[in-house]
Amino acid sequence: MPDEERNKEVVRAVEEAWETGNLDVLDQYFAEGYAPGSAVPGLPPGLAGAKMAHGGAMQTFPDRHVEIEDMVAEGDKVAIRCRVTGTNDGGFQLFGVGPNGNKVDFEWISIYTLKDGKIVDHVGLNDALKLGQQLGAIPMPG
Repeated sequence: MPDEERNKEVVRAVEEAWETGNLDVLDQYFAEGYAPGSAVPGLPPGLAGAKMAHGGAMQTFPDRHVEIEDMVAEGDKVAIRCRVTGTNDGGFQLFGVGPNGNKVDFEWISIYTLKDGKIVDHVGLNDALKLGQQLGAIPMPG
């Protein structure tokens, strides 16, 4: 099996673990010393911080669902475009929004870098403007 296909399998397994909350299996997919380029400010670096960020997201959106819509691999990189949906039942502190029952539906792009079948870097980008508007933290235009 080509490295690109193996890398895609690793990313699928990681995304499935995040989706199901089976965070204990994540350790096997991340390289020793993993320190992503897009760590969440105020949280520890590496996988420990990513797990804490995930816990916060699940408190805010207990019904959070992520669906991979596109996956592309080339060389040591795997990129995914996801659709994230959920309900703000726990409040979103980063935006200063309390629990309000607002539904969210936005896109997320992740780029993973792998070496020897392990994730060594991750950069995640989301549509924060759309998320802020859906949460009620940012006024809609007009």
